[in-house]
Amino acid sequence: MTARATDQPIKPDDLNAPYFDIREAAYVMRISVKTLRRRIAAGRISVSRDTEGGRITVSREAIDQYFRATQVHAVPSARVGRPRQHAAAA
Repeated sequence: MTARATDQPIKPDDLNAPYFDIREAAYVMRISVKTLRRRIAAGRISVSRDTEGGRITVSREAIDQYFRATQVHAVPSARVGRPRQHAAAA
């Protein structure tokens, strides 16, 4: 089964535009349109619709907010177990 053309992300004319359609937003976020639709359905990304059940518009702010909310920070790990035995210098 192949993906339909409407499921393929497309590069927007302006990467800094304030609003994107769903295919452009998927390109900006570097995810598939299907993944973006799942995240929208889960309420993880807010969108606007021009009419009930109509065209989906994703704002740049919603994309930035999503990335801020899902940003991962490294946490230093605590060493567990015995300390390493260093070889004695000869």
